Parts: sequence; C-alpha cells; structure tokens
Amino acid sequence: MKRIISITGMFLILACDPFVTEFPDSSDPVMFKAANASDTTYVYDSLAIKVVTWNIRFGIGRFPFFGDSCGDSVIADDRSVAANMAAIADTINAMDADIVLLQEVDLESKRTGYLNQVQYLLDNTYLNYGSYASMWEADYIPSDGVGRINTGNAILSKYELTNAERIQLRLRTDQSDLVQYFYLRRNIIKAKIPALSQSGKDFFAVNIHATAFATDDTKEQHINKYIEILGNIDAGGGIFVTGGDLNSVPPGS
Repeated sequence: MKRIISITGMFLILACDPFVTEFPDSSDPVMFKAANASDTTYVYDSLAIKVVTWNIRFGIGRFPFFGDSCGDSVIADDRSVAANMAAIADTINAMDADIVLLQEVDLESKRTGYLNQVQYLLDNTYLNYGSYASMWEADYIPSDGVGRINTGNAILSKYELTNAERIQLRLRTDQSDLVQYFYLRRNIIKAKIPALSQSGKDFFAVNIHATAFATDDTKEQHINKYIEILGNIDAGGGIFVTGGDLNSVPPGS
C-alpha cells in the first residue's frame, strides 16, 4: 500500500509541471544565427528585395500526417525528413531571396527525428539569421504517439534581425478546455531588419499562420489582429513586408 501511495504521490508531483508551453500576449521569439554567418556578407544595395513565404509542412512532404486530416501516420522516418529538408534548402538557395517567411517549422520534435529545422536551414543556405515563434510546444502530447512537439513560424534573413516579437493570436473557443490546452497556439512573428531601413523608416518582416479548422470566429479574429499589427507599423512610420499561411483563398476564387 505504501508503494502505491508513493507512486501516486510522485505522479501528482510530476503532474504539477505543465506539459504544454503557454505564451503571453507578447514574448521574445527564439533567435538563431547560421554557423558560418558573416556580419559583412550582405549589404543592401538599394535594389529590389525578394521575399518568399512557404509553409514547409515540417519537412515531411506528402507524408499522410493524421493532424492534417489526410491520413493516420504520425512519425516520419529520418531518411525521408533528411531528404525533404535537403530539397527545401536547395530550393531556397535557388530562389536567392533576401527574406524567407516559413510556417510549420519543427524544432527537435519526435515526429521529425528531433531535428532543429531552423538551424539546419540556416546552416545549409545562404541565409544568416533566424527568428522562431512556437505555435505548439509540449514535452509530451498523449494523442496518437505525437510525444515531444515544437513547431511554429520562422523568419529567415540574409540580414540581421532585431527587436523580434511573438504576438499571440486568440485561442479557439469551439473546443473543450482539455483539447484547447493541448492544441495549437497560433501567432504572428515580427522582426526589424535595420539593414533594410529606407529614408529613415524602420523596416519590418511580419509572418502569420492563421487558424485552419475553427468553426467559431477565430479566423476573423486572427485576420483582424494581423491587420492591426500591420497598421501599427504603418502608423509608427515604419515599412514592412509580410506573408504567411492564412488558411484562406482570395475572395471570388
């Protein structure tokens, strides 16, 4: 009996530590730098800026992931993830963009072999700096063997990123408290790029990944917050480039 009580007590103590990371309305993203980054590699030449937005689906290609309602698989094999990530890096290098806005990037998640995909892309492309904002970070997700998960949005850039901010978007209200606790915490990530400031105006890159499956007004709330953030930059005299995955199609499409 004492052994049962001890085990139960230990479980209750461990249960005091949250499985899932929750975020305030505004927080600092995780910052990255390429292993071979050079502070003097790229200097803006006042020509056009190329910006790319890409949902890389955490490097699994057409893998039938259960969470996308296109299959029942959970853990991708390491060889496929490595091949897909190499192809993504090659494509980014071929595009030669100044700024790359990524959605669904994994950091040390069980489903993708615990690879830090932000650092991998920086170390295998010409891009130098990165900023990452998690939308789903948990030590353990009990559903379907997901286990450890950390996935979110990232801004990658040739130029240094500063004043980065993770802006929390409203959680869905059409879920039970338990489901909501373990569910996605979507966000907007914003960063200043001093090297691209023009005519005394601060330059920002803004990336969003809005809700996909909500049946309440969450999508509208996410878009409204996105418009608000961009409006605040404009009202403050700044300029911006922006993109992301709105999980929407243009009106009339």
